[in-house]
Amino acid sequence: MKLTKLLMAGVAVLSLSACVQVPINYEPTLQNIETLKKSNPVPMAVGKFALEPGKPEAMDQSISSRAATIVSSKDNSFAQLLKDGVTQELKAAGKFDQNSTTVISGLLTKNSLDTPIGTGKGTLGAKFSVAQDSKVVYEKELVESAEWPSAFMGAEAIPTAIAEYTSLYKKLLARLFGDDDFKKATRAK
Repeated sequence: MKLTKLLMAGVAVLSLSACVQVPINYEPTLQNIETLKKSNPVPMAVGKFALEPGKPEAMDQSISSRAATIVSSKDNSFAQLLKDGVTQELKAAGKFDQNSTTVISGLLTKNSLDTPIGTGKGTLGAKFSVAQDSKVVYEKELVESAEWPSAFMGAEAIPTAIAEYTSLYKKLLARLFGDDDFKKATRAK
């Protein structure tokens, strides 16, 4: 009887420490919506978003923080999560038109997360392009990085890492929408 209880307790502990898959979503930000409204771009369509050719496919599929595996809620692709973020921000700002001849596209170029005890680090990068009537008028790689205190206890460190990593998407799009060259290329005439 004692052995059975011990085994059951051991299984419970192991199941608690097993890897957990955490899907993340994108939520538009007031700051990004205001930046778009203020710069007054033409309504845009959202084109293809993919992993940059030559990069390992795993970079687009999942990323780990200790015992947690973070995945995108959009087709298990971080490139598609980025596309969803651009789409949501444009829609929220009233600047989305899937029939527009101005099309924004992107390639995921960087995606990393490191959460040792001490300092957590994350990096997200993408090469964005805007085409008007099939002519590229903007192309630039933008990168956003962050560092934060990473606790000893995984129960504290993992949620912090997930929140910090998720915020990189919002910060990367803030960098895009605030970029002077982007604003110039997409400004309504």
